[in-house]
Amino acid sequence: MTKGGAGPVLDFGRTLRAAKQGDGDAFAHIWRQFQPGLLRYLKVKAAPVAEDLAADVWTRVLGALPAFDGDEQSFKAWLFTTARNRVTDWYRSSQRRVESADILDFAAVPAHDEVESEVVERSTTDAALALIARLPPAQAEAVLLRVVAGLDVPRVARVMSRSPGSVRVLCHRGLKLLELLVREDAASEARDVQFAEVPGTLPPTVESA
Repeated sequence: MTKGGAGPVLDFGRTLRAAKQGDGDAFAHIWRQFQPGLLRYLKVKAAPVAEDLAADVWTRVLGALPAFDGDEQSFKAWLFTTARNRVTDWYRSSQRRVESADILDFAAVPAHDEVESEVVERSTTDAALALIARLPPAQAEAVLLRVVAGLDVPRVARVMSRSPGSVRVLCHRGLKLLELLVREDAASEARDVQFAEVPGTLPPTVESA
């Protein structure tokens, strides 16, 4: 790893080689880099068990890591394909249970110590994820993989088993709908504030009930 202005920068190729040879610290670095995006994806796809599914995905990745051959983007695509398959398995399961492994002890180690900024970032992220979750499922997944996870269109297409053209359309429609939802929420908040400032006045939806 090298240091940059924004904090540690992962030398993925070297770190991956070390992780494949059993270096726990190297695998922890990879986990820290990709876990936030993976968890955001799973919080939209399977919120009740997102953290358990993430642990299970990493356990599977760790077991198959020695056989993996590819660059950082290929690894990211593999990670999210594994996650998508795991979500599908969970939905198909009658019990919908996940066996969490204790193999990821380093997962409890925070990426940095700036607690206040982390809380602000997390609350902002949660709001964004809640907004994305309001999209149709295919649009939400395309936006998550393309924008949140940062995969390119061809890799998103492979993860979702769709054509690149279909992915572009889903992303375009999803982002347009997100823009509309943001505007609607802002207008709704403005109306609530307006009526709250006038004592004894209720919003039309309540007053007419």
